[in-house]
Amino acid sequence: MTIMVNQTLLRRENIETAELDGEWLLLNIDTHAITKVNELGGYIWSILPEFPTVAELAEKVHTEYGVEMEVVLDDVQAFIEMLIEAGLLINA
Repeated sequence: MTIMVNQTLLRRENIETAELDGEWLLLNIDTHAITKVNELGGYIWSILPEFPTVAELAEKVHTEYGVEMEVVLDDVQAFIEMLIEAGLLINA
């Protein structure tokens, strides 16, 4: 699955989150599935409503962490695809 970098993404409703020792737990209330993500994944999850595309998320992560843009774009793309496959995000 390839998500277009300018495609708008939305977090699904009924997702509860908790941060625990630098890791985030994302609980899908409907399926009772838990997805654990690292600190960067939690950061991306938290800014998603304000930066709802892969391009915007990658730019924000690039600015915040100073990682090369091409690497950030690939990593954010892969992370977003994982969230969609886990049923946590949808394409708007």
